[in-house]
Order: sequence, then structure tokens, then C-alpha cells
Amino acid sequence: MKQRIVLMPPNWLGDVVLAQPALRALCQHYQDADIEVFGRSWLPDLIPFLNLNHPSIRYAPEITKHSDAVFLFPNSLRSALQAFASRGKKRVGFRKEGRGMLLTHAFTSTVDLIHEHHRGYYLDMLKQFGLPTPYSNVELVVPEEEMKSAQALLVAQNINVERFICVAPGAQFGGAKRYPAESYAAVLKRISADGWDIVVLGTPAEREIASQCVSQVSGHFWNASGQTSLRQALQIVGATKLMLCNDSGLMHVAAGMGVPTVTMFGATDPNRTSPSGIKTHVLYKPATCSPCLQRECNVLGHPCMANIMPEHVYDACKAFLDNIE
Repeated sequence: MKQRIVLMPPNWLGDVVLAQPALRALCQHYQDADIEVFGRSWLPDLIPFLNLNHPSIRYAPEITKHSDAVFLFPNSLRSALQAFASRGKKRVGFRKEGRGMLLTHAFTSTVDLIHEHHRGYYLDMLKQFGLPTPYSNVELVVPEEEMKSAQALLVAQNINVERFICVAPGAQFGGAKRYPAESYAAVLKRISADGWDIVVLGTPAEREIASQCVSQVSGHFWNASGQTSLRQALQIVGATKLMLCNDSGLMHVAAGMGVPTVTMFGATDPNRTSPSGIKTHVLYKPATCSPCLQRECNVLGHPCMANIMPEHVYDACKAFLDNIE
């Protein structure tokens, strides 16, 4: 009889991407098992891009009962209660929020999340459980059918599929991570003048921010904020020539796909959450209060972001785009 393995990925898009090397290692180790992914309702949109390369993997809206093992990537007490209630034979996770008694294998992380990268944190759980971890970097894929879907979406909006960039000016964690809309506008004005179409991605709540970002664009653009599903947004990211963004989930997606990515850090520390990819440029000019790790900035002028001048951002983008041309 096949083993039944349950994976409970992290709760945020960017964290799931950072956990991809660990998720991929699990799928490789349990290649002959049935694997179910349990968690956020948007996970089915993301799974095709995660490069998990497993013949029997599916999303489960409810956690499977009596599985052979449950791997918990969230640190919450709630996730441990769910795993315990499922009566999984092995329940593997970190000892957080007093939940150690609910796990059969409760570990204390050896990774210092204050100074070390989150990818290593997720891999640490597997290492302590005794599993091989052959992957250290995020490596996502864009299946051919997803690329075709992206091109159809873009053509319907009169976007030149061979000459467009994506912009993700939001950050669901909070405003402290957002590069100012007026600075984005200055950068996009110049990129548009160079003949590039602009596609802005985001949630419905970020649509007004997106509008401000393209307020000076002279060429063609599509403010797609709130107009795409997550899967469609991922398709578009996979097709773009450049991603310009804050420290966000889509930053990790783009970098993992191998898309040239320019990102601005301020409230967060690139040593901990920088994008994993060979075509990335991180702009970080910390203020005395950086990295504060706060959701909202309470310092006048948002200095960590004000220190990053629009011309610096444009130059970083142009260096990538000139190589494409």
C-alpha cells in the first residue's frame, strides 16, 4: 500500500516559495507515495509552478485522516491541532507556541531567523528529521500551457508580449515595505519612454496605488490590480522580461522563475528574505532604524525608502533590459 504524506506549506505566498526547496526535497524522497497539500485556498494556483515533480500530488481542501506523516511548515498552534486531530502517524514540525506535545517529532530550529535566510529554516526541519536536502535555491517552472495562457491575457489587453515589464508596488504585510508610488511613477515614466509596456499586478486594495504608479506613463500599460486570479498573475510574471517590486511574494516568484528582478528593501533585511535567483538586483540603503520589521513606518519621511533614488532603480532596471535587447 502506498504511503500517504500530507504537506502543510506556510501561510504566505512568499514563504511558500522560500519553502520550495524543502517541499521539493520531500516530494523527491516520497516519490512513491500519495502526497496531499493542505492549506490556503490559493495553493492550487501555485502548485503548477512549484517544480515539485511528483506523479501523485494534489491539493486537499480538508486534511487527510490517518496519514503516514504530516509535515508542518507553519509554526502556529492551530496547524498542530489540525495535524493532531487528523491522527497522522508522524507529525513533524518545530516546537513553537507550546505545541510540542501535539507533534511526534518536535524540533528546535538551529537557524537564527534574525540573521539567516528563511530558506535554511525550512530545510532545517527536514535535516533534523533525517531526510536528504539536495536543493538549496528556489527553482520554479513556467509550464508551456501557463505561458500560452499568459500571452493570451496580454494580447487581449494590447500588451506587447515581447516588450513588457511587470510591476508589483504593493506588499500585503504592510506599508513599511512599499516603495513610494511617486518614486515608482518617476521610474516607470522613463521605462515607458524607452518603449516598454507596463503591467501592474496587485490586489483590489492596491489598485489605487497602482494607478498612481502609472500616472506619468506615456506608453501603453495595463493596471491589472484586482483583475487577475493568482494563477493568472503567476502566468504573467512567468512571461515578463523584468519584475520591479518591493519585498513581496511576487518578488520571490519572479526570482525563482529566473525572471530578472529589481527589488527595493527597507523595513526588512535582505540577509533574511532576499530573492533566490541568479538575475536579481536588491537595492537596500538602510536608515538608522533599518531593518525595523514593522508593518507600518512611524518615522517621518519613510527614510529607508527615500534613500533609494528613482534614478538608482531605473539604472538597475535598464541594466537588465539592455541585455535583453
